[in-house]
Parts: sequence; C-alpha cells; structure tokens
Amino acid sequence: MEPDPFEDIARKLATLAAKPDTSFALQQYLQTSADRDIVDVMNEIDCLARILAEHAPVEREP
Repeated sequence: MEPDPFEDIARKLATLAAKPDTSFALQQYLQTSADRDIVDVMNEIDCLARILAEHAPVEREP
C-alpha cells in the first residue's frame, strides 16, 4: 500500500508548527490547518508563496 502524499504534507506542516523558531502567527495557522481540508491549505500556501515571490528582493551579484 502506497503512503498518502497528503498525510506526508500534513505531517511536515505539523513538524514546522512545532519548531521553536516558527513565528506564533505561522504556528497558529498551521495548527488550525490540521482541522481543514489539506487541499485548501495547500492552495492558500501556494497563493502566499506567489505573493511573496512577486515582492522578494532581487538578488544582485557583487
């Protein structure tokens, strides 16, 4: 039987939420994600990643 890829993602999100250096706001979001549909959570994270990528500083070579 193959492992469920969504379970692996949920486990990784839970691990991130438990890290002591994860911000309080991110911890709260990740902890509530356990009670929601994982696909919705992944879509929200993807949307956030795109927004951050648009506003990320451009790296310049020295």
